[in-house]
Amino acid sequence: MIFLDLIDGKKLRRTAYNLLFLAGALWLQFSVLARLEILGTRIFLLPAAVVAVGMWEGGVRGGVLGALAGLGCDLAMTESTVTFLILFSIYGFAAGVLADYLVNRRILSCLILSALALLLTALVQILPLWVFHGVGLDELLPYVLLQTLWSLPFAVPAFYLCRAIGGKQIEN
Repeated sequence: MIFLDLIDGKKLRRTAYNLLFLAGALWLQFSVLARLEILGTRIFLLPAAVVAVGMWEGGVRGGVLGALAGLGCDLAMTESTVTFLILFSIYGFAAGVLADYLVNRRILSCLILSALALLLTALVQILPLWVFHGVGLDELLPYVLLQTLWSLPFAVPAFYLCRAIGGKQIEN
């Protein structure tokens, strides 16, 4: 009975809505956006979605939800094993902690954090090509910048959806 006192219905409901949001983002990423190629790059919206969830859910729940999104992303992509699991849990946790203690929960903060997450994700994606296959950075960096620029507009609807899910009652 004491464990039932620890369970909060509002937090469970918000977590379920955020899981549905991230599942929808995973579906959109791998069914629709995986087929759209613009100048040799594909849109990658999941880091921005994880940052938005982390900003509104806090560090711990943002990290856990980011880890679940990263696990789904790693299962859907054949190139990575645990890369996105680690990256997305760090993004969710860092965005939650930063939103709790350092930055405000506004669209500009979300865009800056999402741009950093997208840039770091693209750099991690090109790392094997640079290290193991000898492709030059001068050839790879334009793709990094294009992927970041094409993916950044998806941070705006992710921010507003996450704000609608959990923005009114922020509690730790």
